[in-house]
Amino acid sequence: MNETAKRKLLRHVPYGLYVIGVGTGPSAGAFTGSWLTQVSMTPPVIAVGVRGDSASLKLARKKRVLSVNFIDKRRQQTLRHFAKSTRNEHKRLDSVAHAPGTTGAPVLNDAIGYLECRIRRIVDGFGDHALIIAEVVEAEVRNDALPLVMTDTPWHYAG
Repeated sequence: MNETAKRKLLRHVPYGLYVIGVGTGPSAGAFTGSWLTQVSMTPPVIAVGVRGDSASLKLARKKRVLSVNFIDKRRQQTLRHFAKSTRNEHKRLDSVAHAPGTTGAPVLNDAIGYLECRIRRIVDGFGDHALIIAEVVEAEVRNDALPLVMTDTPWHYAG
C-alpha cells in the first residue's frame, strides 16, 4: 500500500471535533473525539470511535451513557484540554464547568449544543479503537455559533 497516499487521503476526510463525556457522577470523564458519524435517523443513532486502551472506553462499558458536546470554533483551548493523554481522564472535568445531563453523562456549560446517548453496543476487534454505537435520547442547541472542525486546527487526529 502507498502509505503516503493513504495518510493524505484519510486526512482529507472531514472530521468534526467534540468533547465526548462518558460515565456519570464523580467518576465521569471526557475526551476530545473526532471520529463520529450518524448511523440511523429513526431511531437516531450515532457511532463514535474510542481508543481501545483508554479509561474513557472502560467508563463507557461500565456506565453505558455518553454525551457529545459541540464546541465553538473559537474555543480550541477546550478541545486541547480534553485531548491531553492522562490515566485520570475524569480529572480533566474538575477544571471545566459542566453538569450531568438527563442520562447523567457530563454536559459542558459552554457547549454550543449537545447530544446525550445511551450506549447500545460496543464493537471491538478491528484495530486500535473500539466503535461505540449509541442512541440519541436528548439534544439541545444553545446557540448558533459555528462548531469546531479538524480543518480549524493543525491536528490530524484528536482521539
